[in-house]
Amino acid sequence: MNSREETLKALKDGKELISSVTGLRYKIIEGLLHSRDSERVEWQLSGLHFYNPVSWQNLQH
Repeated sequence: MNSREETLKALKDGKELISSVTGLRYKIIEGLLHSRDSERVEWQLSGLHFYNPVSWQNLQH
């Protein structure tokens, strides 16, 4: 994604984003960021923070 704000807006708009590095999927559920990998059915609370560009630059729709 191009900016931290763009990433957060996409998540808040209900989009599911995928990391091009780890393959993890990210989605906001009940106001909290959750993640899962392709092997899991359940979403887990994510510890990902958007404090540095690396955390959001590799996320894609």
